[in-house]
Amino acid sequence: MSLLFFRSYAVAFHHRQYERHHQTRQMSSSSSSSELEVEKKFRIPDELSAARATRTLESLGFKRVGHGEEFVDWYFDMPAPHWHFSPRDVWIRYREKKIRVATTGWGWRGVWQVKRGNRATDARRQRESDEIAVYEELQGSDAEVLILNMLSELGDVGTLDAASEKDESTLSPILGSHYGGYDVPYLAGAERLVPFARLLTMRTSYETTNDGEYGNLKVDIDRTDFGHMVGEVEAVFGDFSVDLSHVEAAKEKISKLVDLISSQGELGSTIGKLEYYLINNQRDHYDACVKSGVLLN
Repeated sequence: MSLLFFRSYAVAFHHRQYERHHQTRQMSSSSSSSELEVEKKFRIPDELSAARATRTLESLGFKRVGHGEEFVDWYFDMPAPHWHFSPRDVWIRYREKKIRVATTGWGWRGVWQVKRGNRATDARRQRESDEIAVYEELQGSDAEVLILNMLSELGDVGTLDAASEKDESTLSPILGSHYGGYDVPYLAGAERLVPFARLLTMRTSYETTNDGEYGNLKVDIDRTDFGHMVGEVEAVFGDFSVDLSHVEAAKEKISKLVDLISSQGELGSTIGKLEYYLINNQRDHYDACVKSGVLLN
């Protein structure tokens, strides 16, 4: 039961003061990127499992990358119950990474991203067969343009009535209960989007130092602020039009590496961070994604 392929209109958000450690938020530059990602998650139920996975990776020549990173992911869709993008395997998010700021010590630098499933493949069929996700990911200005274009094509679907649009208090229960004390990221022209999840992640990454069998793979071990842990093996291609044979070869290597890690006793269902959050906090939204086939129950 895992999250599948990861492939701003008229409601004004009340931007709240971001209070956490008096940190500041910075928008990233207008640079952009587009990538094709092939990835598979693996189960990490506890810290002992994380330590076993780390030992396995080290025995295979993987080394820890830097000192880890901390980031916040905001996920957006149309207001409930008119979720439009996530049930179609399109994930709109704003990612803020924790950075050093000379004047204040620490801050956050953010960028808009869109992840969408590879539409050439049936999501349910592929998920059931090999549990490997293929995503197209756009970031920065490319993602912003895509978000605005998708909203333009959407028309009036999910638009709140005029009274609600003028009364921001209609949003305050949602923001207060889930995102109180935090500014909601803003994209001009995409005001119809509302957040449905905010996830804080502490990530440790591993890569090999040679060009051997796993030379182009990256492994992440993620710990969330709500206690969930999960691992992921990933291959990244810098072009959506990459030859399919390269994608298939990456799948084989990813599966082999995940099997080696899982053989250390971490068998069982793998639940991604966002899926876990939806199950425990946004059950109706989760059920809608299950019904559409993006998530498997």
